[in-house]
Amino acid sequence: MSRVLPGIFWRCKMIEIGSWTREFAQRLRAEFGPRLLFMGYQGSYARGEATPESDIDIVTILDKADIAGLRRYRSVVGAMPQSGLACGFICGRRELENWPRYDLLSLALDTKPVVGELAPYLPEFTDGDRREALRIGAANLYHAVCHTYLYGDLAGALPGLLKSAFFCLRLWALVRDGGYRATRAELAGALSGRERRILDMLAGPRPDNVGEAYSLLIDWSSEVLRQT
Repeated sequence: MSRVLPGIFWRCKMIEIGSWTREFAQRLRAEFGPRLLFMGYQGSYARGEATPESDIDIVTILDKADIAGLRRYRSVVGAMPQSGLACGFICGRRELENWPRYDLLSLALDTKPVVGELAPYLPEFTDGDRREALRIGAANLYHAVCHTYLYGDLAGALPGLLKSAFFCLRLWALVRDGGYRATRAELAGALSGRERRILDMLAGPRPDNVGEAYSLLIDWSSEVLRQT
């Protein structure tokens, strides 16, 4: 496919996620039959916050995901409309059973099913799992903020860092009161003070003082690490 003018138009055309995922599910069923245990999607399309540039975050569970299966899956994805937007998580059943629990939490919380149900393949999550997910997310954010402040493009990297902070804030609120708010709007109603300031930086105009934004992110992620 051309990456010049046709490619620009192709990237900017908004997709209808329900139609796209249903068509993709039909093609996966035709290719894998009963080997397809689950297919769903997450990310900005699942939250209703997608833009024309948003990726299509697909979650797929097969009975076995070896290189031959991945080759077939790649072929199915490549034949889909706007296939260049597709990304996501694919796993075999046995590997999923041994996956780190903190990482599985995001699948459980964020994935909208299209084929099958995800719950039978996931563990029962505990408060310890949720705290571990928050702790690891805060550690990754802290590292990314420090590294970028020393070596990176401060203004250019800030949107990505704030997006990472958004995912941490959702877990922070979940650990705090047991309520999971998937979207920015839902989360905004549950935050105040420093946490709300971080979320507002993501949703609104970028701060004039980039250094203050980095200071806020470092201080907050550091405190989360100490508390968890």
